[in-house]
Amino acid sequence: MDDQHGPVGYWAPPAGLTGYITAFHRFRVPDVPGGYRDILLPSPATIRIALHDGARWSKRIGNRVFDNVPDLAFMGPTSQAGQVAVEGSGTLIGVGLRPAGWAQLFGGDLSRHANRVVPLAMLDGGGEALRDALAAAEAAGDTPVAAFAAWLETRLQRRPPADPRVALLTRLLDDPATTRIEAVAEALETTPRALTTLTRATFGFTPKVLLRRNRFLRALSAILIDPASGAEALEAAGYWDRSHFLRDSHLFLGCSVRDFVRQRGPMNQLAIQRRVDALGEAV
Repeated sequence: MDDQHGPVGYWAPPAGLTGYITAFHRFRVPDVPGGYRDILLPSPATIRIALHDGARWSKRIGNRVFDNVPDLAFMGPTSQAGQVAVEGSGTLIGVGLRPAGWAQLFGGDLSRHANRVVPLAMLDGGGEALRDALAAAEAAGDTPVAAFAAWLETRLQRRPPADPRVALLTRLLDDPATTRIEAVAEALETTPRALTTLTRATFGFTPKVLLRRNRFLRALSAILIDPASGAEALEAAGYWDRSHFLRDSHLFLGCSVRDFVRQRGPMNQLAIQRRVDALGEAV
């Protein structure tokens, strides 16, 4: 669904970028008394560009608070929910990076940026040109896809291809049938210790955290879309019982699902539906 003029938009990547990014997204935040508040699910690394109408953004991830987030920001992958506060109105445009996207766009040890926010300029000095292109697209009433895709494609061509094991590892970790770290290591013909080094560098976290996070988000997204699916969604995701799921809820959200639902704002709810409309999946 193309919701060009709505508060939340999600767009699937062009065919040439599907292995590198998850989706493009845009949030238009209104100026409300006391500021806008919302809570975001744990997510992959993200590039986010703010087109300001005087807005001030801040984000809390666990015990870390990033006040006055840069207009051009790189947000590392998160294993905890992020609490967002916005004072004033503004537009935020972003793209989620798959592990191969991180490896080929920037490279290096992604775990250094896990659960953190840094200026995009620390990784790439071309952010100003990207913001100008996105602002022009907004002014013309266009989606951000063409402008963002052109910027990404130029940078992907500058570096050698990512380690081919990263694509296989991504598929294995995303597969609900994958439950054993040893099986993943065997598939990659490596040791569990070397596997941990690889996942920290390209995914930001250890294999154990990634498998638990993926399982939790699969179950949570199903429940948020259809609250009546509770027991069925937990079983399909691989949980033994509700207490098992609740432990992961406190690990990744810092609260129960019930409290999360009470805290989240209208954009969080709309974003899940827009993502399903665009990609066929909620996370």
